[in-house]
Amino acid sequence: MKKFIAIICLVVSVFSLSAKERQDSLILKIDKRNQTLVGAKTANRTLREELESAFEKKGLFLSDSLWQNIRQAIKTDSEGDSSISVRIGNSSVKIAISKSPLRGSATSRESLVDSPESWKNSGRKEEVRVGLDGIHVKDGNEETHVTWDGVYHSDGKEVTKVIWGKDSTKNKRPNLYNRRGLNLYLGLNALSGVATASLPDFTLDPTGSRYASLEISRSVTLSEGKKSAFRLGYGLEIDWYNFMFDHNRIATKGPNGVEFTTITSSTGKEVAMSKNKMSVSYLTMPIMPHFAFDKKSAVQMIAIGGYISYRLDTWTKAIEEESGNLRKETSNLYVNPFRYGLRAEFALRHFPDLFFSYDLSPIFEPGKGPEMRGLAFGIRLL
Repeated sequence: MKKFIAIICLVVSVFSLSAKERQDSLILKIDKRNQTLVGAKTANRTLREELESAFEKKGLFLSDSLWQNIRQAIKTDSEGDSSISVRIGNSSVKIAISKSPLRGSATSRESLVDSPESWKNSGRKEEVRVGLDGIHVKDGNEETHVTWDGVYHSDGKEVTKVIWGKDSTKNKRPNLYNRRGLNLYLGLNALSGVATASLPDFTLDPTGSRYASLEISRSVTLSEGKKSAFRLGYGLEIDWYNFMFDHNRIATKGPNGVEFTTITSSTGKEVAMSKNKMSVSYLTMPIMPHFAFDKKSAVQMIAIGGYISYRLDTWTKAIEEESGNLRKETSNLYVNPFRYGLRAEFALRHFPDLFFSYDLSPIFEPGKGPEMRGLAFGIRLL
């Protein structure tokens, strides 16, 4: 019995505090789906007219800027409820915007607060009920429902609600660019370095030298603001260098290093190659610090970082132009087992993401081949 009396005292104290708060505050609820004010007594009024009427009863004025904020909140495509809290003079105004009316059994808070018919009973004027769904108090036409997420009070058709916790409108996260997921890089290769006696001209076919990479990326947010965030991107990828040579010298593994030699026919004439390439595949781990911006901005992401790689395979493929004979060799060709370099990425609105990478380490082991470094550029998809 003592516990029951203590619960009633708690409810009465909550109700008293709620009543005192209502003297200096205005709490309204808007049905987002139907764009109507819950508890409105006049059906032929617009939502703005109902709000202006509710404000006037408290001696307040609904400004155009507040009305535009309410309209924007109603139009926002969100899954949950939201609310707007403002202070006008000495009065606090809170407007709850509900996506859809609460549904449930006869003991749900909506049916107990918004439906006075659910309280019709033996004719008692006052009633207190305690259940798993909260505490219910009825005093004449006034009804109060205290639940774990807030207090719901109904006075006839006028309903006010106080929700526990933080305002959901303050917890809305910015819609920033997110560099994570499955990424596909497609682009072209190039070489930089110094020509040697064994390879005086190592120019490449600009359209035949292609770069491809498949990456699984993740990111960690280091700091975040309203319009931007600084994040650390990382991941794992497999990439392929395909160097299509624009000459007839084939890369082969010699006793002291890689050699670029030509094939001669029985008449001593140099055999022309319709295709002559060297391919290298790597397992790569990129580290990409980057700034992420709002998805509506022109520049959505700027990243400058680096990568380290481990060579997986190396092979050459050459096809003779006249006979069509295929010459293929799988060998390490003295290619460095490890690779490292720099990479930059840019995400632009309404345009594919761009990337540029440059190897700081030479392709071949020191003293085993020409001092050439690879670079790649292109677009990032997915």
